Amino acid sequence: MKYDIKTKQGNNYIVSDDEAWLWIEIERELGYTVQEAAEKLAKGSLDVITCMLFKAAKAENKTQMPNQKAWVLNEFESFEVVEESPKES
Repeated sequence: MKYDIKTKQGNNYIVSDDEAWLWIEIERELGYTVQEAAEKLAKGSLDVITCMLFKAAKAENKTQMPNQKAWVLNEFESFEVVEESPKES
């Protein structure tokens, strides 16, 4: 899927969760398999959502924040899904 991120500074950018490495990093950091993380995303887990969005933003060079907490506290304002993944439609 693709997500439109709005920052506290008034910037917007789009990130994608399509890269396998992103999910490997989530598994390493949070300890959830892809299926577990997807279930938590579907249930609205803010930890999983912001972890995924931060890691995607970092991978796409959209943020210079060193970690998820700094990103949430200093940059992250909101997000919305702008494109559903074909495999999830």
